[in-house]
Amino acid sequence: MDRHERSSTVITYQSWGQRLHSACGGVCLGLILLLVSFPLLVWNEGRSIQRYTSLQEGRKNVMRVSADDPIDGSLEGKLVYMSGEAVAAASSSVVTDPVFYSVAPANTLKLRRDVEMYQWEEHKSSHTSKTNGGGSRTETTYSYSKRWNTSVKHSANFYNSYEHENPSSMPYESESFVADPITVGSYVLSSGLVDKINWWKDWVDTDGVLSAEKVADDTSSGGRDYAIAVHGNGFYLGNNPNNPQIGDVRIRFKYIPEGTVSLVAAQMGSSFTPYTTKQGVSSILLLRSGYKSSDELFLLAQRDNTIITWLVRFLGFLLMFIGLKAIAGPLEVVVDKIPCVGRFAGDLMSGATSIATCFAAAALSTLTIAIAWLVYRPLFSFFLLGIVGGLTYLTRKRVDEKRRTTSTGYIIPTAYAVPFEGNNFV
Repeated sequence: MDRHERSSTVITYQSWGQRLHSACGGVCLGLILLLVSFPLLVWNEGRSIQRYTSLQEGRKNVMRVSADDPIDGSLEGKLVYMSGEAVAAASSSVVTDPVFYSVAPANTLKLRRDVEMYQWEEHKSSHTSKTNGGGSRTETTYSYSKRWNTSVKHSANFYNSYEHENPSSMPYESESFVADPITVGSYVLSSGLVDKINWWKDWVDTDGVLSAEKVADDTSSGGRDYAIAVHGNGFYLGNNPNNPQIGDVRIRFKYIPEGTVSLVAAQMGSSFTPYTTKQGVSSILLLRSGYKSSDELFLLAQRDNTIITWLVRFLGFLLMFIGLKAIAGPLEVVVDKIPCVGRFAGDLMSGATSIATCFAAAALSTLTIAIAWLVYRPLFSFFLLGIVGGLTYLTRKRVDEKRRTTSTGYIIPTAYAVPFEGNNFV
């Protein structure tokens, strides 16, 4: 524990009846989680398949366009691919933070102000042990440490709020500033594409443009007046940046320079819009930093789709597991009441239900995903079932042949097998 941390420990007890009441209440929550997991998994498979189909359609129909060529009106509404330099148009003003008058370096697409406040942070840890008669003893430790945070930590919700009080608000908020418009050749990037430009870099004030005297707003918040000074590549609101106090604020800046981008979108006049596929469910609007071929953009989009699919599958499994575990909760509490062996039996039951619910959740989630595939892609699902059925048939056939192995170790082929009775061939 460092010199900033403090802690408080609270011990609470629950009788067996209170535990049973809580466990029965948990059954309702478990049923809700279980019921939510099924439609979540079905929706996820449908979303994943539709996204894959849309990307395949887009990959076949995309047309290459040069950023430097005049705008071709015949491509209106068509899916186009382009790669070129994303620049702040000459008509746009220099990207500037109007509060701190911090001017981004030349050729900047975006500037971001990051605001952090030094605050108390509460950490909670609990350890529960069983007592005689099926009750429980819970030891909860609340520890407090000082950390820099980008959002206000409301100390009124702390267990020990009196000794760990944070300011109720920040004097400034984090904010982003964008060049308008941003162009690629003859085209203007739409807001949807601009939002995808997010490869931030730390801004270094090499020109010494930062000045505390230029700060526009009043540096007071929550009844406190801040002393403001340039610190590093930003500002510091407080007395001593080397010895921060609760409520001190530091402000730093990041930016995105001009550079090459590659995109796939539907052409709309001199700009772009999401491309709606024939299914009309999933739209295509892709942008990446640097030069990427159209095939690479679609492969990266499909990779993202696969990652999201597996994350949601795991979430569905987790909801099922937690739900089933909560439903089995009362059984574990009841077993704890058995005289003499209650604690041991309860721990054994808890471990057994954890394993059983894990397997049950895995089976149910797999079955739900399989049913979803039957709904969204029946032909492909039947094809997979045919492969599984064929493998199962070949495996059983192989097993049957081994069973017909003679005592000498030779296999009698089915076509030449001769029936016999006793010691005589028939």
